[in-house]
Amino acid sequence: MTCYIPVMDHHKFMEYLRHVPNHPSNKVVARVYKNAKGVDEFIWLHQCYWDYVEWLEARGDINFAKWVVHCDNNPFEDWTLSHLLMYWLWLDECGRFRQGLPTPNPYPPMGYEGSADEYQCLIRN
Repeated sequence: MTCYIPVMDHHKFMEYLRHVPNHPSNKVVARVYKNAKGVDEFIWLHQCYWDYVEWLEARGDINFAKWVVHCDNNPFEDWTLSHLLMYWLWLDECGRFRQGLPTPNPYPPMGYEGSADEYQCLIRN
């Protein structure tokens, strides 16, 4: 099972979000954050990602507004800002789970098995 969405433009990303399994944690929610230029931008994430953001911020581990600006300043290929943030949030939770650090759930993030470990191998090599 792959853990990330293949490279896609904003239209394809929004289509992807519309076709995820129907579950409350998969509901797509938009929130407004300032991008790197100080302009309001909608960030579209599944509810489970917003739950993770809130959990991280409550612990004082991140300032998501700063993540938004950082990711906007450091784009990747043609990924949308929302897609990039979703990927980094997923990777953060995978890293925490792998290292035995606190996570909001006692089970690994969806798509964790294999993918995150392969990524870490690429970094080490």
